[in-house]
Amino acid sequence: MLDPWAHLDDWNKPANVDQSTFDEIYASAMRRTEFARERRIVLRGKTTEMIDRIPDGSLDIAYIDGDHTLRGIAIDLIRTYPKVRPGGILGGDDYTPTIWQHADNFEPSLVCPFAAYFAESQEAPIVILRHSQFAIVKPQESKRSFRVIDTTNSYGARSLLPQISRRI
Repeated sequence: MLDPWAHLDDWNKPANVDQSTFDEIYASAMRRTEFARERRIVLRGKTTEMIDRIPDGSLDIAYIDGDHTLRGIAIDLIRTYPKVRPGGILGGDDYTPTIWQHADNFEPSLVCPFAAYFAESQEAPIVILRHSQFAIVKPQESKRSFRVIDTTNSYGARSLLPQISRRI
């Protein structure tokens, strides 16, 4: 489990709550994962601060539910992907068909399309799942092949220009 569980001054998203609320969220996360206490590893910090504590190729699955800004999803995917073994899965949430997931005073959510572009750059398939979830399947070196598998049939062609021009 890698998360700062902290208020971050440079993160403009609705979930950036005060520190006492984050302390409660952290305590709840620890209670809810108590069943796996012997197996869980908790790294409290930002991805850039903590990810190097995880050996490359050591994870069967990594699930990202972090900063959904372009900066955040780029850092999380680029830094986490090497930690997943070939045949493993790098997944996450908030893969929304619109970048305007939140009110106008928050940065756009760019998990979609960045996750798809990232998967394409790695020649890895990306599966779009219900409830705004995605999974990138890290291929074996000899079986690299990008494709989008949209199990929701609701994404279609992705173009940012119509979404951006609506807000200007």
